[in-house]
Amino acid sequence: MMRQPGNSGPIPTHLVKTTGKSIRMIATTHVSFTRHLPRSGGFTFIELLAVMVVVAIMALVAIPTITTLSADRSSIAARQLLRDLSFARQRAVATGTRSWVVFDTVAHTWTILAEDPLAPGRAGAAVIQDPATGHDFVQTLDVNEFAGVQFVIVDFDGNLEVGFDWLGQPLNDTEAALAALGSVTLSGNDVVEVQIETGYVTFTPPP
Repeated sequence: MMRQPGNSGPIPTHLVKTTGKSIRMIATTHVSFTRHLPRSGGFTFIELLAVMVVVAIMALVAIPTITTLSADRSSIAARQLLRDLSFARQRAVATGTRSWVVFDTVAHTWTILAEDPLAPGRAGAAVIQDPATGHDFVQTLDVNEFAGVQFVIVDFDGNLEVGFDWLGQPLNDTEAALAALGSVTLSGNDVVEVQIETGYVTFTPPP
């Protein structure tokens, strides 16, 4: 007789013949069968706890990484501004036409303009094309590679633009010589400065 799996009970009796007599041998041993139930699709408490620990560790690692990334972007933006201000100055010297760099602290942009040599004056200055891209020379912060970078301070004699004459000397928005050190501070505490008289542009990283 076959016994269904998963049940337990005595093994069937057997007859053994010895010297003409039948001796009934009864096996009293019981065999137990363990049924393994399929595991549900959920997680155990230990597994959930382990996941929470891993997530917490990843968050602790990510915070300084994000901070470092923002600082790097600010530094890159400051160096770009250094190049663009220097370009505006050099262009003025090379062409004999005054250049202007105008900052917008709301849109977080700076734009390079040049005066019309036939009609000099700040009022007639127009946006020039970027030699590298062929587009208007406008740089925008807080987007793409400069995401999270904004202006903190822009100060050129209390205004938001600086010009350069044919000698490379800096001008304020009234077209007079820049009276005080001009500066731009970005959100990573990177500072770009325009020196009075010479118009030299310098970059100072945060301490």
